[in-house]
Amino acid sequence: MTMSKFTFKQKLTTLMLAVLGAILVPAAIALAGWGPGRPSFTWNSPPNYITFNSFTNNPVAGDERPFFSGKVSSAPGNVVDLIQVNDNDQLTLRVYFHNNAAANLNLVAKNTKVRISLPKTPSTYTWSSAYISADNANPGIVSDSVDLAGSQPFTVEYIPGSAILQNNVFPNGTPLSDSIVSTGALVGYNAIDGNVPGCEQFSGWVTIKIKVKMQSIVTPAYACTLLDVKAQPNRKVDAAVNYTTSGGATFKNVTFDWGDGSTPLLTTNTSASYTYAKDGTYSVKATVKFDVSGTEQAATSVECSKQVTFTTPVTPPVVQPPAKLPVTGPGSTAAALFVGVSAFASIFHYLWSGRKFDL
Repeated sequence: MTMSKFTFKQKLTTLMLAVLGAILVPAAIALAGWGPGRPSFTWNSPPNYITFNSFTNNPVAGDERPFFSGKVSSAPGNVVDLIQVNDNDQLTLRVYFHNNAAANLNLVAKNTKVRISLPKTPSTYTWSSAYISADNANPGIVSDSVDLAGSQPFTVEYIPGSAILQNNVFPNGTPLSDSIVSTGALVGYNAIDGNVPGCEQFSGWVTIKIKVKMQSIVTPAYACTLLDVKAQPNRKVDAAVNYTTSGGATFKNVTFDWGDGSTPLLTTNTSASYTYAKDGTYSVKATVKFDVSGTEQAATSVECSKQVTFTTPVTPPVVQPPAKLPVTGPGSTAAALFVGVSAFASIFHYLWSGRKFDL
């Protein structure tokens, strides 16, 4: 028996079933192309019981087991099993259902529903699964999936009110419940009552529309934006660096190069201090490293390189005031002459008064 769409998903399902047993069939179905494995039939040899989509040579649908497909609504051409999507694309997803029971047996499937599950997690490759179930069918539920692929992670959203059933009674379509994307929606033939008689003429097509929403690509960004340096006494410098990150980039560490030939300081702190051995002008540079999607990236900039200068002030010598010099000059000569004349006058007066000599 040739199987269609036997992909990695279906191989994974087969392995899970072999290991875990039949109790996990409902969960595993969601990972398969189509399933479960079941007896197949041909157009001229229908089954004598109710089973859905097990013909391999339906003149209209071909192999009925892969019954779920779709396309971009506006794209030309037929439906496909792998839909390449872009942002804001509207997709049409289609399910074919057929009760394969022989027409002459008048076997009617009861409480027949179609359910379509849509992916919830953003991904560049995912799939949607469709299920056909009936209370009295064997197996009770059959499934198939359609693959979706995009260049960026995306999600899809159901467009409310878009579920339609088309068959021989409703060639232009009749609405189905929006529960088709949750608990499932009843289908039918001449009414939406869950009753589907056996034979191809009672089969139908269910379509829904969904919208593609691609996530915006966020590019990680990082930068060293500022290095602040402050000179302190005794040739000490305090340095602090600022940085920015976005898009998932995170700070990792910073290297301070003090510009004097010493070993640069690697630290997870954004500030550091250093004392120089001698005066001079030094270029202090900060290199900041970031974790960007698991890889280390470094950043520096003109703003993260600064100069600092240290000089020791020279103390001027103490100048002593000069000693007091003797007074000289015209003033001192006149004073001496006055003293001499006064002494002579006194002597003359004494002699004159005593008349001790003759003139």
